[in-house]
Amino acid sequence: MPLFKFKVSDADGKISELLIEGDNQTDAARRIQRRGLMPLDFLGQGATASSEKAAKFSVVEFTDRLVPLLEANISLDRALGILGDDRENAAIGGLATELRRGLHEGRKLSDLIKERGRMFPPLYSGIVEAGEEAGALAQVMAQLRTFLMEADELRSFLISASIYPAFIATAGVLMLAFILGVIIPKFARSMAGAGIQSTATTILLGLSGALQSYWWVILVVIALLVFLILQLRNPGSPIRTTYDNWILKTPLAGRLVMYSNISRLARTMAILMRSGVHLLDTVSIASRVVQNSTIRESIAGLSGDLRQGQKLSAALAQSKYIPPLMLKMIAVGEETGSVDTMLDRVADRYESDMRKSVKRLLSFFEPAVIVVLGLCVGFIVVLMFLAIMDMQNITR
Repeated sequence: MPLFKFKVSDADGKISELLIEGDNQTDAARRIQRRGLMPLDFLGQGATASSEKAAKFSVVEFTDRLVPLLEANISLDRALGILGDDRENAAIGGLATELRRGLHEGRKLSDLIKERGRMFPPLYSGIVEAGEEAGALAQVMAQLRTFLMEADELRSFLISASIYPAFIATAGVLMLAFILGVIIPKFARSMAGAGIQSTATTILLGLSGALQSYWWVILVVIALLVFLILQLRNPGSPIRTTYDNWILKTPLAGRLVMYSNISRLARTMAILMRSGVHLLDTVSIASRVVQNSTIRESIAGLSGDLRQGQKLSAALAQSKYIPPLMLKMIAVGEETGSVDTMLDRVADRYESDMRKSVKRLLSFFEPAVIVVLGLCVGFIVVLMFLAIMDMQNITR
């Protein structure tokens, strides 16, 4: 959403300037009125959009800086003021200043966070609201910080583990393209100039000619991949829905996706329960952090089942994607009154399994890429060697 700048007046008649997000100028004016302020004059549209700010903003770093201040018994208003004065990170400083301004207008931190949904994960505002209602914002946000840092660490592990095989695959493809597009044509022309014709030379010329004639196909494939990636990033697109359903049926990748979503669901529910959030609100917020639409739809009726008096384990059992181990551990937690602890253990288990599966996948992928590239290069080298042998036989 873009930012709009207004001159506003509060109930006491004090005039000030305010930056506010909105779909358009009219929507921004309505938001100002809902805050109990009166828009007097429109001063123009801000140059910074929330999506651009979100690209520079790190919710993990923001929470990591805020929580120690709250744990030191510093008031929220003063803590946000300290963050706002810190110029090391302009995105965090600017957001802290905006949040502090909202507090001065009498609004709750959770409401201010909800308005900036693109910058914060779905569970953030719910956990903050629970901390506000319980009067334990510092303790609740400390648990939230731990969750965010663990999720960020897991994301960093997946990215770092994928860099090496991705580099090998990219370098190998570029090397093959260079050989077929540059070296082979020169080699073939020199052979043809010497009046030498052989099966190996014909095959090499065919491969090189195909690359030179149909290079545009590569660009089309890249464009299609970019389009697919953009569609996959849109949760509501039909392509994303089809992909989410298909990927779960894929043997190894499906298991990774299931582990990732189930561990995220369990961890979020554990934090919300421990923070004192009502069970219905817990499942509503937790279901939004599930990224796979097929799994999310399978637990869409969870709140209705709970309202009918079913236990959480029985309600989750309606989904075929919830593992039996998770259901059994939740059932034990319901008997002992420690559902949040059991959910934490479930999350730990599936995060550990996901890490092991990723390592196994990469341990298979790396040698597979090397073998395939080696076979391709070896095939080309053998053809060149045979062509050279044919030239030697003719010259004799």
